[in-house]
Amino acid sequence: MRSAILRALLVLSTVGLILAAAKYLDRRPVREFGIRIDRRWMSDAIVGVIIGGAIPTGTVLMSYFGGWVTVSDTEFNITTNYLREIGLAITITVSIAVVEELVFRGYILTNAIEGFDIRWLSQPGIIAAAWGASAILFAMVHPAPSLLQGLHFLGAGLLLGFAYLLSGQIGLSIGIHTGFNFVSTYVFPTTLEPSVSVFTLVVGGPTWFIGQSGLLQTALLIPAAFAVIGYVWWQSGSIKIRPEEFY
Repeated sequence: MRSAILRALLVLSTVGLILAAAKYLDRRPVREFGIRIDRRWMSDAIVGVIIGGAIPTGTVLMSYFGGWVTVSDTEFNITTNYLREIGLAITITVSIAVVEELVFRGYILTNAIEGFDIRWLSQPGIIAAAWGASAILFAMVHPAPSLLQGLHFLGAGLLLGFAYLLSGQIGLSIGIHTGFNFVSTYVFPTTLEPSVSVFTLVVGGPTWFIGQSGLLQTALLIPAAFAVIGYVWWQSGSIKIRPEEFY
């Protein structure tokens, strides 16, 4: 409960800081940070949860059929305490996603595009440099004791930035971030041992390959990027960098 409350307070503080920065430092409307809450925004968030959740789900399914993971128990006793724990887990997961996406995609990536606007860089080069810089910063603030884990967080940062650039809204990135974290931590935990989980897995394979930041999940970021392309094309009928102010 305390962790959920602290995360909720962190969200409020971050939103307040973004609003203040938009008004007094950047002097731009806050919607230019991808914050435009509407019907499309909510649709982006829901689809993002599905895309993000599919990454660890696919990893566990392939590991299960490969014989590396077995299910030892399922916890479907719907009690008040269980629902409370799941609700707190959702609050924590969503809060982390909202804060990190507002900071790394909404604020840093948007401002980095302007910061890299120098004479000898073409506009696609500016977008690519800002995209890469925000992904590197995202990876640096996540603990990565091995190079493989560092590459996973770098890839995740690139996927989330890609979703933001194509949709022009931060809802898709928040959804992907939330879906991945919730499913990998509380539905199919392969590395951590959360206080509450839907499935209890016994991992017999190498965690460097099938773990939460393992090679298999990192590889599945690529089809997730294609899913983002398909969704944006279905929604808008075209694939381009949005909003147009980036250009």
